[in-house]
Amino acid sequence: MINNPAQRKSGDKGWILALAVEVLAGMIMGLILVWSNIGRIDTTYFINMLQNELHEKRDLQAKLEVERGRLLSPHELQKRAEELDMKEPKAGQIRRMELR
Repeated sequence: MINNPAQRKSGDKGWILALAVEVLAGMIMGLILVWSNIGRIDTTYFINMLQNELHEKRDLQAKLEVERGRLLSPHELQKRAEELDMKEPKAGQIRRMELR
């Protein structure tokens, strides 16, 4: 037991100071946790947005490949040629060029 009042006051101040430092440290740690959680959520949002965009582009690519295959099919090419009054070339009409 401390009998000296001067020693008792300095001990009380140390306890109050330690409590204030702990409360301040707890608040700082809480702010850091909230800030890091907000950053994590923000990053997750952008990742999900980019994944959705990637899926949409892959779907579009698949659709375009199907459409390209359809347009290059022999039946479709013949149909288009007939619409444009195109006919097969005669033997003397084809000229081949060589690359140099």
